[in-house]
Amino acid sequence: MDVGHTGSEAAVPAIELRQGSVGQRGVMECWRIGWTITNTGAGSLIVGSVHLPHGQFKSGEHRFEPALDLAPGEGQQFQLAVRCEEPPGLVTENAFVIFSVIWLGEAWRIFVRIRVVINDQGTPETATELITTQKVGFSGVIS
Repeated sequence: MDVGHTGSEAAVPAIELRQGSVGQRGVMECWRIGWTITNTGAGSLIVGSVHLPHGQFKSGEHRFEPALDLAPGEGQQFQLAVRCEEPPGLVTENAFVIFSVIWLGEAWRIFVRIRVVINDQGTPETATELITTQKVGFSGVIS
């Protein structure tokens, strides 16, 4: 199931995220995963970086050079090297894809909660479960 942002679309950035291609990257536990991010909000969205922090589905921070500049309704594909060494049948709940973006001139984080299922061939398959946003610095912490 793929879902977009839930909430007031005018007040926060909004995206959809879909997994595309999956292929092994050299070693058994590392995968080259293709994704499509689509700006479903009303304003332009500049995507600076992405990372996947979950221990069972992990990728270090990837900075887009140049940043992905998405007009409303526009999507763009990208690939990430993701470490996942789990056995077939394993389900990982609460993994995240975290984007650092600029929307309407302000820094935001977009958190995409995904469910990862390792299929019978040992390949990871993801489904977006929830997308939330957080303005950087809202709590007084800038980083």
